[in-house]
Amino acid sequence: MSMQALLGPRSIAVIGASDNKARIGGVPVDLLKRARFERLYPVNPKNETIQGLKAYPDIESVPEKVDLVIIALSADATLPMLERCHALGIPSALVYASGYAETNEPEGNARQDALMAFARSSGMRIAGPNCMGNANFTDAIFTSFGQSFQPGEPAGHTALLTQSGNMCATVFRMARRAGVTFSHVINTGNEACVDFSDYLDYLAADSATQAAVCYIEELRDGAKFLAVAARFRAAGKMLAVYKVGASEKGAEATRSHTAALAGDSAAYDAAFARAGVVRAGELSGLADLAYLHTLGDKIGGSNCAVLSISGAAGAILADALALGGGDVPTLPPHVQQGLSAQIPGHSMVSNPVDLTGNIVNSNDFLSECIRLASEPDDIDVVLLYLPGNFLTQALDQVEKAAAASSKAFIVIDTFAMADRERLAAHGIGYFDDFDRCARAICAYGAWKKNDEIPMPPGAPSAAWPEIAADRMALSETESKDALVAFGVPVVHDAVVQTADEVRAVASKIGFPLVAKLVSPDVAHKTEHGLIRLGLKNEAETLEAFETIMAKAASMNVRIEGVTLEPNLSGGVEILAGATHDPVFGWMLTVGLGGIWTELMKDACNALLPIDAAGAEAMLRSLKGFKLLDGYRGAPKADVKAAAQAIAALGDAVMAGGERLREVEINPLLVMPEGQGAVAVDALVLLNAKTGTEEKELA
Repeated sequence: MSMQALLGPRSIAVIGASDNKARIGGVPVDLLKRARFERLYPVNPKNETIQGLKAYPDIESVPEKVDLVIIALSADATLPMLERCHALGIPSALVYASGYAETNEPEGNARQDALMAFARSSGMRIAGPNCMGNANFTDAIFTSFGQSFQPGEPAGHTALLTQSGNMCATVFRMARRAGVTFSHVINTGNEACVDFSDYLDYLAADSATQAAVCYIEELRDGAKFLAVAARFRAAGKMLAVYKVGASEKGAEATRSHTAALAGDSAAYDAAFARAGVVRAGELSGLADLAYLHTLGDKIGGSNCAVLSISGAAGAILADALALGGGDVPTLPPHVQQGLSAQIPGHSMVSNPVDLTGNIVNSNDFLSECIRLASEPDDIDVVLLYLPGNFLTQALDQVEKAAAASSKAFIVIDTFAMADRERLAAHGIGYFDDFDRCARAICAYGAWKKNDEIPMPPGAPSAAWPEIAADRMALSETESKDALVAFGVPVVHDAVVQTADEVRAVASKIGFPLVAKLVSPDVAHKTEHGLIRLGLKNEAETLEAFETIMAKAASMNVRIEGVTLEPNLSGGVEILAGATHDPVFGWMLTVGLGGIWTELMKDACNALLPIDAAGAEAMLRSLKGFKLLDGYRGAPKADVKAAAQAIAALGDAVMAGGERLREVEINPLLVMPEGQGAVAVDALVLLNAKTGTEEKELA
């Protein structure tokens, strides 16, 4: 059933309506009356009239089948009332009551389960429970008991969607102070029957909405969210999100390094990047992003020309932009020469540009300075620090320059004295805080330049071997054998179980060697002393074999033998692994390998599938990429070969289905350019077989 009846109803009944305008059942009646909503039916058996309107003793007495019922009753009374509404054919309902799953109590969970079951069987669109309601400013329809949203507010083109009633009002107020106007304000509550993405889907198609800013605590259906986000992107609409819970408190990684680097927040970051969603770093950032979006298409990125009456302020802004991922490009020589001719003294003109305090005496030169600084093609935003009276005296010049330019203009007045309405009338942005301004420009500019698109899943290039139902992990040898079929290059090894086999294999492979335990029960051999490196001769190899076997026997783990393989050197170690996020599915993690994995926590995450170009972009985004790029005279590593190996790992994971729990290569040794990359060690963890995925891995 359409969301229109819920968010744009033509007729509404308020069940539990109150004559008191301050009570939960009275607020929506008052708001709708003042908005001149005509087909409004208060329902309360105790009153003949409510707030001057005829009251009805029950829903059955209402003279028409309404589009929406607002239920302002207790949790226990809500479901029986919904059943009566459904019997009348009413398509949608909004439930204010709390006392459901948000309580984390059995009784509340049972109430929510019953509500969900009723919604499934009846087909009713039921918003909430435990929600504040909504405000449709486009059509002047107010179904909220929150009094922050008043009739008479101007309608705009930004929607606000939150999973918290209080945060809904908070972000609304912050954004309104900045001059943002709204099409819809929606509080989703518990989302028992209508989830976050259902609302977004409606807004993506809503012609009055050009952007949505969202407060999210958790998403229940990652695939649905990504599909809706793609519709926002295709329509050129901004979707900005503040996701609470960015810290990984309580996260544990007991089996792999990949899990240590791929937590809940990393999964959301990867999903938002894939979908072209802007992630605000703080709650106020939602209001700031909504505000920047009102400046239109002028902001093409986050490269800024900074012009300031203070050298210190210019340095502060340059730092803030750099930390946020923006840039302050050095201006071309001819531009610097032009600026030097305009600005008295010997001020800095390379960018930031120090205008000096001389504009107090004469600001005639300012519009020419702005024109010069905005001229280079790589400048996206002209950022002006002109506090208080400096801006007042320079405003005519700023407006003149802005009118003649296609670039975005934003002024910062830390004295908060600016005439916001005048600036807005001339399409000039305004902030009173350095850091908020820089963060917003960086996030918004990155969104405008984000050209990442989802990779369509391709046909599997190979198949996984048949794996016994009771297996929960593969040994290293089995893991590498499975991955090589998908094109992952691996170090080929040989498993030995006796001293005679050690002698024969060692002489065949040649020295130096690496010896490792082969067991599906040991994920990290180094931590248990079950790996020996740099074995130079037969005697050392035999000693290592005996020691590893004895240690494993004392641990009471399954022993399949010891693997002998060449001891490679001369490359750079990286990690590549995949974990399955419960919301968004398979996520790839790439980072520095070996001991650097946990020490530096330098990693990049992306949703699968991914191709070699995407894998290379992940590698290049690492802080430690310098190690692959010939750091301090070292040979450049074979980055393209590494990217191909990582993409092949992604193919293997996507082909593995639900039986796979986690797959990791650590290290992937990236050899000098032209010599390839090779998986030295591999880990495959499995889920218990349920029978549904047998064909996928067989």
